[in-house]
Amino acid sequence: MTPDPNRSAAHASPSGLVRSSEANCKNCYRCIRNCPVKAIRFKGNQADVMDTCIACGQCIRECPQRAMHVPGDAARASVLLRSGERVAVSLAPSHVAYEHKPGMLRARLRELGFSEIRETAEAAEVVSELYLQQFQRNRRLITTACPVVVELIERDYPQLLPLLAGYDSPMVAHAKLLKAMDPSLRVVFVGPCYAKKKEAMAHPGLLDAVLTFDELADLEADETLSGAAGLNFSGVLKARSASPAEPPPARDAEEREQPARSYPVENGVIAATFAGQEPPEFHRAYSGIDLCKAVLSRLNPDEGSFFLELNACSGGCVNGPVSGEACGLLEKEARVRRHRLAPAPASRLPRLPAEAFVRRFTDRRVRRAVHSEEAIREVLEKFGKHDPADELNCGACGYSSCRDKAEAVLEGKAELNMCMPFMQAKAESLSNVIIDKTPNAILAVSEDLIVQEANEAACRFFDSNAREMVDVPVELFVDLEAVPFTKTEKIMNKVYFPDRKKTAMVTMTYLPDFRFYLLVLTDLTERELEQEKLQRLKEETIEMAQNVIDNQMRVSQEIASLLGETTAVTKVTLTKMKRLIARD
Repeated sequence: MTPDPNRSAAHASPSGLVRSSEANCKNCYRCIRNCPVKAIRFKGNQADVMDTCIACGQCIRECPQRAMHVPGDAARASVLLRSGERVAVSLAPSHVAYEHKPGMLRARLRELGFSEIRETAEAAEVVSELYLQQFQRNRRLITTACPVVVELIERDYPQLLPLLAGYDSPMVAHAKLLKAMDPSLRVVFVGPCYAKKKEAMAHPGLLDAVLTFDELADLEADETLSGAAGLNFSGVLKARSASPAEPPPARDAEEREQPARSYPVENGVIAATFAGQEPPEFHRAYSGIDLCKAVLSRLNPDEGSFFLELNACSGGCVNGPVSGEACGLLEKEARVRRHRLAPAPASRLPRLPAEAFVRRFTDRRVRRAVHSEEAIREVLEKFGKHDPADELNCGACGYSSCRDKAEAVLEGKAELNMCMPFMQAKAESLSNVIIDKTPNAILAVSEDLIVQEANEAACRFFDSNAREMVDVPVELFVDLEAVPFTKTEKIMNKVYFPDRKKTAMVTMTYLPDFRFYLLVLTDLTERELEQEKLQRLKEETIEMAQNVIDNQMRVSQEIASLLGETTAVTKVTLTKMKRLIARD
């Protein structure tokens, strides 16, 4: 389906960033296991992203069915580029870690029609100065460059909101600076993060589109942009040995190192904020959302002095959800550090007052319903947790404890059958009951014709027990000539077991998925005995009828003149009865 260029992720409702589509996700639960805020609801074995999602992208990375996605902005960017307006790129400094061949991305973006290729890092310099000023005033600060961390704090740790740096992220600040320089300029951010799309939603009209690095390939698919120039964006993603990278331009006298280019690696914000001076005694960089949560959950906002750089992605933005796999994390970090030392043109952006970048934060805490112990216990009972010893807290369902899972069920976010141990025990119990209670004898036989399993009926049929029947050749019980074991067809034969004096209908089926044969023996012994009794009864009846006929004929000869006609009728009737019995 062609995306609507007028409806982009940057202009959707704030609660609708990550979308989920129908998929075969039964019994998987990888998305909810990896969701740090459990913002995924399951109904009918389908995952649905809730409006409490913080857009970290973990579910998109983890879903093996690719059922999670974020609507792209490539179509909108394409419309902008074809409009004839000037369109600038705000390029995240992590781009050097994404490219397979550093130095190619800028040229490709220019060929696509972008008027200016500007680095977001030039706004990060401004943001770093503002961080430093706020820290010097308050002596306590948590950086706000990562939108996932900001939303996490607003949602789960609102008591820490006063500690957040009260200024825009580099992406938003850059857009403001670029539009202050030229109000008619259209601005498109390009980076490794889905959450930047959601952040842009809070600033309608500021960013005209937000693209991930992967979406640049979608621009190439637009022939109106790339056809004439012969663009092949895979050349950015894959090294082209035939054409080496262009040498760096000659260094301008105004060019200098740009410390803020280190933002996408761990400790990068600290390095840029305190460039050229000693950082505070307690400064720490924590990356990875679980580690961030651990720090935030124990942080006392009223104690000590600290500067905390928090990033939801482990290792920083260079390991973001759309950071690419051009190289490993160490090489990505090395590329960013080399890029920091490379000459950067002096920024010609206007100077705006600090007030232009002030931002406000909102208490978005999710007020969960309080459930009674009775209600929780009732749900626990329904999925086999009858006492605390049954609560395994294995986490397979995605929740850290069985009680958390029970509360999620009460809130309509989880289903009872998401408990793997319970469903396995239930299935095993049901299958065992069926197999053990069926009157048919069942044998599971390996491909080398060794008995692997035997149910109770099989043990009764062969007057044995499970221990004696398992791990022995099946030919000890079944004549292989009477029941040929074949993988190509189903065999159904009536077999007499002389040593047991029993008869059974034996059905043999090969199960390729499990690589064994299944033998089902329906005991016909009693039925055969009944049939023998019936046959004897029929024979006796026929004999008695013949005797009656013979007697009648003898008598008829003696009194033929008197009863001849009656005797003839009796003979015909008895003869018909005899034939009928013999036929049945």
